[in-house]
Amino acid sequence: MRILLTVLLVAIATAFAVAQTTIGVRAGYGNSNLRTDSELDLISDQLDPTSALSVGAFVNVPFGDIFSFRPGIELNRRGTSLRIDASQEIFGIGVPLGARTKTRFTYIDVPLLFQATLPTEGAVKPYAFGGASLGYATGGNIRTTATALVEFNLMSSDIDLDAINYERFHAAAVGGLGVKAQIAPGLSAFVEGRYEQSLTEPYDVPLLTAKTGFKGLNFGAGVTFSL
Repeated sequence: MRILLTVLLVAIATAFAVAQTTIGVRAGYGNSNLRTDSELDLISDQLDPTSALSVGAFVNVPFGDIFSFRPGIELNRRGTSLRIDASQEIFGIGVPLGARTKTRFTYIDVPLLFQATLPTEGAVKPYAFGGASLGYATGGNIRTTATALVEFNLMSSDIDLDAINYERFHAAAVGGLGVKAQIAPGLSAFVEGRYEQSLTEPYDVPLLTAKTGFKGLNFGAGVTFSL
């Protein structure tokens, strides 16, 4: 966690030393699932994405008219939905036969992204971005549901990350596309979509002796304003 804060503070200090820096806020919604490595073939038909929210802020440091550096801090959730075919324990929590578990982990992330903006003549400018995201897991939750005409909750429990030796550090590759438009002097709005895939493997897969990471799509919107 200290490493993430150090990286973020260095990035922010660099940003404020550069002219024309903008600050942005972003909120997003999408889905998250396990990365489908070959070890997961046996249970791939039992896995489904689960919803994931994100919220955060960033600074955009320009290096000319096209390229910029975009560090930030975000609160993200990652997880998966798994159908259980036999009664068993998942992360130390008993799950009955036929239930579906929706497991979500909360992360504080520091995205370190590079952005390329198409220098169009008008107020609307498309852009692409990519880079890495470093994160630290702060908590987890498992919710079990069953379906009888409609889905209903059976149980919701917090996961003790230390008790299950969960690997809290997370790294992911991130890439996406967006479009921004100036709505007032010094103020712009944007919408964007991004895809991420874990580079680390923090998730101990239930039912298998295997570890894997996450993958997910996120669609977000927000505003930026000039300093």
